[in-house]
Amino acid sequence: MKGKKYPQFLLAGALLAIVFLCLGQAITTKDLLLMRNAQNSAPAASLIGTGAVNQPPSAKSLTPDQEGPLTAGSIITWTGTAYDPDGDKLLYQFWLNGPLTGNTWKPMTNWSYSNTWNWTTSPIDSGVNVIDVRVRDERHAAPWGYDSHISAEYNIDDIAGIGSRTKANSKPSLLSVKSDRQSPQDHGVMVTWTAKAFDPEVDTIQYQFLLKGPSTEDQWLPMTPWTTKNIWMWDTNRAKAGIYTMEVRIRDGYHEDVESSDDFKRAAYIIKLKGIIE
Repeated sequence: MKGKKYPQFLLAGALLAIVFLCLGQAITTKDLLLMRNAQNSAPAASLIGTGAVNQPPSAKSLTPDQEGPLTAGSIITWTGTAYDPDGDKLLYQFWLNGPLTGNTWKPMTNWSYSNTWNWTTSPIDSGVNVIDVRVRDERHAAPWGYDSHISAEYNIDDIAGIGSRTKANSKPSLLSVKSDRQSPQDHGVMVTWTAKAFDPEVDTIQYQFLLKGPSTEDQWLPMTPWTTKNIWMWDTNRAKAGIYTMEVRIRDGYHEDVESSDDFKRAAYIIKLKGIIE
């Protein structure tokens, strides 16, 4: 590196000499040193000016749309806010730690650009809950990590009569699960799955879609978190060709926790590459 800077210094000195001669002024050692120092410091200054170092975001707040405590069955919208010094787009993920999750941390949403989460509570949520929102800008933390987070505590009160078992609550039933495209289909198509369920007490039903097949190494992997949406759109562009099994689970929050379900159904589906699986 020194060999490259030396000729530049001589060239700069020569130019400075010409300028000073034209002006009729003498060149001092101090003038040459100032020129060299300015040259050496220029690259560092340019790096600082371009903002080459990207800063991670910071989670700032996590607030519910309704002050607690509320009774089980309430729907609470949580909003997380964060700041990124570089203005990068931020991903958010909401987690829950409470009676529903066995007092351990469980993700309630996938990573998303949406900074809100609608929490549909049930009697299983009765007690102290801690909600956490995690943020990342995809420039620092690993895909399974986060750059910053913030938590908030929230109490859910039990519904009178549920805890004393004065009224029996029936489990919901999963009636059907269907795809909008008949199997088999070529790799790359979008397949929409729709589940239909019934609850005798008309309780809010939550759904979760899971998949098992070549793309999941024949392991059950959740494709959605627990949600009130009964539809899942499967983008097979990300799937390998082969035989898959799709499972949809349901629960109303009065019986099983997030690790289990009140009812479920499965359906087989084939994704083929033209000329290989017919």
